[in-house]
Amino acid sequence: MPGRPIRDARIPQELKDRLEAWRKSDDVIAAAELVETALVEGRESEGERAARSLVREGSGATPLVKKQASLLLERLNPEGSESRSIDVGSVRQHVHQYPDDALSWVDLALGYVSKGVKDKAQRAMRVALQQAPHDRHVLRSAARMYLHFDDPEQAHDVLKRNEATKCDPWLVAGEIALSSAADRKPQFLKVGITMLEDGGFQPLHISELASAIGTVHLRDGSRRARKLFRTSLINPTGNSLAQAEWANPHLGGEIVTSKQIDNVVDSGEARAFHAYWQGDFDSVIQVCEQWTLEEPFASKPYAVGSCAAITKGDIELGYRLAHRGLELEPESLLFRNHLAFALIEKGDYVRASQILRQALIKKQTDDTPAEFLAATASMLAMRLGEVDDGIAGYKKVIATFKRQGNRNLEALASAYLALEAARSGAAAAPEFIKQAEDLAKEMKYQPDCRIVVQRAKIWQAAVEHRHRSGRGE
Repeated sequence: MPGRPIRDARIPQELKDRLEAWRKSDDVIAAAELVETALVEGRESEGERAARSLVREGSGATPLVKKQASLLLERLNPEGSESRSIDVGSVRQHVHQYPDDALSWVDLALGYVSKGVKDKAQRAMRVALQQAPHDRHVLRSAARMYLHFDDPEQAHDVLKRNEATKCDPWLVAGEIALSSAADRKPQFLKVGITMLEDGGFQPLHISELASAIGTVHLRDGSRRARKLFRTSLINPTGNSLAQAEWANPHLGGEIVTSKQIDNVVDSGEARAFHAYWQGDFDSVIQVCEQWTLEEPFASKPYAVGSCAAITKGDIELGYRLAHRGLELEPESLLFRNHLAFALIEKGDYVRASQILRQALIKKQTDDTPAEFLAATASMLAMRLGEVDDGIAGYKKVIATFKRQGNRNLEALASAYLALEAARSGAAAAPEFIKQAEDLAKEMKYQPDCRIVVQRAKIWQAAVEHRHRSGRGE
């Protein structure tokens, strides 16, 4: 550090070995050994991410191991402040002294990604790829970075064009998964199928491969998808757990157990969706907090968390999460929509209207249909007293989703129409509530519909009570 004598910056070999072991296995034992060595060597920052994985709820670590991990975190943050991203300064100093350390260049790229510094992140990752062009960790990290930067084609190219991919089930899994994001045909699908049928790999090493191929079959309507997802869950990773949770409603039943999730460290996304299917939105919000620690650069935890908060009516939390998500993804229409929704609930109609106008003139994206914005604009109209126009707007959105065959979004839009109609005291509110309730009953895997319908009923009862009180009844 500036102003202090510079100690030997070289990482001791034992600590290097344990860092490598944890990066490869990512299990409790490897994390505990890394934390112990980092404490002994006085290099707590090297073990910070492993320590955070140990102290989280459901990590499987013993009380003594958790205590040791907590000690490491306390040394890093004596004032109790949370550090959710990599210390770019210290990593930058390290790679300056040891420019051939590819893994540290990856960490530097991650630090820049977490801070939203795109150009520097890409430069750091290019150096990592030059230093270790066939390293699995480097390649997967590079692909993930380009995907985060909304460049799925470049992410796919990183794996598709590399010689190491055809021999590594982890890289084949990434190539197959990214081909879908890039709207391309997977190049290594047959290679991956051969790897699965060969039986020469341990379950952990083919978990994500089975998940990726299972997803291809699921989209093609093949019955082999369920078997492949079962294979992916024998010894799953956080990624394969999350993918199985995504596939859950498509396969018609719960295929991921709580025990499986508890045994995997980086299972934040899977935990969030597991709680969502159960309709436990308080847990969804709590889990998203842990998820942000696992992926400090990702906006998805904030998208899921803000949606859950808005659904249950916690508007202040929904606003904060959406605002943080927009900082990470400034062009996101989803976060703009969530912000506008929260501002309407807070009564700030002017700012909400500005955000909606700006969002509606931006190009529509696949993951955020323009109908979402139109529905929120209809909500704003009803709050401004233009009830008939708002109802007409909601009906148009609902008709669009119905025409598209999207029953989930049709049901959700109907639920919010019922809620706003009940709030405004519209004569048709009971009819809208009944329609939304009927749709929600059919949506086993859309629990937010039921919650919003229940809120609509509460508002209807409150408005009716107010009218009766006004009449002196």
